[in-house]
Amino acid sequence: MRIYSIEDINSMSWEEYGAALQVLLEKIQASGILFDAIVPIMRSGAIPGSALAIQLRITKIIPLQFKYRLQPNRLESIMPMPPPLPETPGPCNILICENNTSSGDTACGAIELLKRHFPASKLYYATVTKVFGGPNSFADTEAYFFGRLTNERFIATRDEMITHGLRPGVTLFPWEVAQDELHEMNQSSTTL
Repeated sequence: MRIYSIEDINSMSWEEYGAALQVLLEKIQASGILFDAIVPIMRSGAIPGSALAIQLRITKIIPLQFKYRLQPNRLESIMPMPPPLPETPGPCNILICENNTSSGDTACGAIELLKRHFPASKLYYATVTKVFGGPNSFADTEAYFFGRLTNERFIATRDEMITHGLRPGVTLFPWEVAQDELHEMNQSSTTL
């Protein structure tokens, strides 16, 4: 597995982040879907989740949080599932929101949990950045929206970088600390 270093980091400004979030919002709006609830995957999913909730006029927010645990390796929910959605008759449209999607493991964990609690609902997935080479869809979701593609795995060819307009390197979001992110990435990549 790759060990990431500070040279792999590509910091994203707030302006660039806002532009990627705007692209994501426009793709979601173009779908014409009206959402009954939004599910931000915490921690960083709270940032785009709140912005999308405001712009899409979604008032029901269901926060979820997961953490990779080691020995044994597993994805664990660390926030209890909130009670059922009040005043939502029958099946509803739920928008799952994350900030950056690479392997999709966390997304799959959220989808599985939501399907158990809201089996008749339709699930949709949105992420501000999607890592090139990661999943393009998820089982049990109706659609997958993203704002910007990145080459965080360093697997795209030069032609793919140009064709897809990939953002190079490991994206460091404006609020993140490089050493903390590198530690987390390297711990995950060497133990999973």
